[in-house]
Amino acid sequence: MVEVDQFPVGYYEEETYSKGLSREDTIERQVRIVSDNYSKGRWDEFEYSLKILIALLPSELRNRYTIPLHKTDQKSIEEHYQLFTRIQQDLEHDTNMIFKKRFIKTYE
Repeated sequence: MVEVDQFPVGYYEEETYSKGLSREDTIERQVRIVSDNYSKGRWDEFEYSLKILIALLPSELRNRYTIPLHKTDQKSIEEHYQLFTRIQQDLEHDTNMIFKKRFIKTYE
């Protein structure tokens, strides 16, 4: 289980209230957290952070998903990963949220 004191005190409140982050910024930050946990093999944190991502989504999206049971065996990790990729597709195609655009300059 994730311990509360693993996170900087008041980090979320500071980000959302003092800096006035939009819902898109909050979701984008949570997507990065989920991705980081997955890429570093922190399976418990990956599954927990995915659940928080779902809670942050607009209800039209949130209500589409059934969260798999929390287990860190290979099958459950794969189910959570597939859910994460589905959420990413839905965010891209079924919302009008504006996420920060990153451009890569190419040279001839």
